[in-house]
Amino acid sequence: MRCVDKKPILILLLLFPSVVFADNFELLCKGEETKYLDGDPSSKEVTTKVIGIQLYDEGMRLDGEWFDNKSDLTEDYSLERSYVKSKDNIIAARNFSTNALIEGREIQTRKIDSVEINILANDIVWTHKFNRVDITNTEVKTIYAFRKSFKGACK
Repeated sequence: MRCVDKKPILILLLLFPSVVFADNFELLCKGEETKYLDGDPSSKEVTTKVIGIQLYDEGMRLDGEWFDNKSDLTEDYSLERSYVKSKDNIIAARNFSTNALIEGREIQTRKIDSVEINILANDIVWTHKFNRVDITNTEVKTIYAFRKSFKGACK
């Protein structure tokens, strides 16, 4: 029986995933994350954080959140996402909202994420806003408002 040189086959198998997914890549971004309750400056926390981003032609996964150009509208909630990728930058957004009747009060919850990644400068700005408001009466009453922003450099 003839012995086959396995080295070329092994090299092809190792390179195959990178050839198939050449347009998809990952970034690690290190920066400062600032968190605070809206209207409460004493609640501000700043930490250094590393986040991972998986980029695809049709969307991206950023620190566990998926951004693409699909929307989902049900009786219970609305989720709108957008994702625009060019050779220079990526702009993405998520807008989630839901209403619930809790103890006779109509409560609205909104989560809004916006992301800008400058591919040429290798930097990122990601803002996250979370609001829970009572919309029972004509005057909207804020129950809870949380803000988070991340600014960093990617490689």
